[in-house]
Amino acid sequence: MTALKVPGVAIGIAHGGKVEMAGLGVTNVDDPQLVTERTQFYIGSATKPFTATLALKMAERGEIDLDAPVRRYLPDFQVADIEASERARVLDLFQHHTGWQGDFFDDVSSGEDALEKAVLAMRFLPQRAPYGQVFSYQNSNYIIAGRLIQAVRRARSYEQCVKEELLAPLGMSHTSFFMPELQAAQFAAGHGAVFDGTSRPKVSFSVLPRAAYPAGALITTVSDLMKWIQFQFDGKDVGGRQLLSPELLAVAHSPLVKGELDEHIGIAWFVEDIEGVRVVSHAGRIQGFTAKVLFAPDKRLGIAVLTNGDRGIEVYDAIIAQALRSYLGIEKMMPAEVAATRADLEPFLGTWIGDLEDYTFYWDGDQLKAQRLFKPAWAGAPKAFENPPPISIGSAGTDLCIMTDGPYRGVVGELLRDKAGNPQFLRMQHRIFRRNG
Repeated sequence: MTALKVPGVAIGIAHGGKVEMAGLGVTNVDDPQLVTERTQFYIGSATKPFTATLALKMAERGEIDLDAPVRRYLPDFQVADIEASERARVLDLFQHHTGWQGDFFDDVSSGEDALEKAVLAMRFLPQRAPYGQVFSYQNSNYIIAGRLIQAVRRARSYEQCVKEELLAPLGMSHTSFFMPELQAAQFAAGHGAVFDGTSRPKVSFSVLPRAAYPAGALITTVSDLMKWIQFQFDGKDVGGRQLLSPELLAVAHSPLVKGELDEHIGIAWFVEDIEGVRVVSHAGRIQGFTAKVLFAPDKRLGIAVLTNGDRGIEVYDAIIAQALRSYLGIEKMMPAEVAATRADLEPFLGTWIGDLEDYTFYWDGDQLKAQRLFKPAWAGAPKAFENPPPISIGSAGTDLCIMTDGPYRGVVGELLRDKAGNPQFLRMQHRIFRRNG
């Protein structure tokens, strides 16, 4: 935390029927209050499994069919690609293979009609890859899922459905999408990244448009997330009643479709095998905050880490790695750089365009470098993240590159080729990027 200038961290670990929690650091560098297990943090995309779990509950009650087309429940749903619009199933909304633009954050409304208006605006959403063929991370789909939940339930709002169906039964009384519902004195403030190791972190945060709430806008505490993790183990509410069947939970935690590199996707959750142990997780990042929830269902180990700094990813990765070693004796093997010629890395050269950021790869003498360039998430929004210094790039194998220094050290990029063998996409940190020109 000191080295990375991450002001505050909250940690919760459940294992063997015991829960332990701790707060470290401060909530705000300008008004430093101690972080505790009841400090409230934004958790970004760690919100997504809540949306998916609500859909699973509805499926179990027979209100929706996960294999049915989205249009059965949202007849007006359409993206630019007609085939993808017609073929997309409810289940597809939670598995990142629909192929259309994955990051859509237009601020269409702050009211309860936000999801309806956002889905209608998606009729112009471009298709980045053929439907069902390429894993690429999706925020847009969770907006659609939130609207579907709202429409089928004939509910006033998606947020009210989550509160009634999940938060209240699980006793998550310090969790909400809306700050006014929570105690302001317990909020952590978000902080931007510091890359020089010496500067003081600055408070940095902007609220997501309401349409994006199903994709990443929950505010919660590590204490409440321990209740969420316990639910992942048994599917029961705070009173011991079955809230979701163990069978459906097991499906959600299963490696159903291929993700990036060795990862798979269940229903919202990312699933991987670490030394024979199934590990299920979802991370989240929103300006100024990072979070991760991870559990090994067969071992009854669960971990939640919340931070109020943009470089908190490096903090939670280290905490989780230490916890997996300490509690289960397992360690995830990290990719390593391998010897490569200049010709091996030439296919990565150039600028690769994404929805929220771009990458430019270039030679600096004999060293391949990359510049990561963030962009505003929606029209009129400020740029959410600071661009890191140029990153040194090596090879991790055929059509694989690896960041060898800086804050993203160890991150692997994957070159995806078309049927003719030509580079079509660069996939980096779950998203696909298109070559410019």
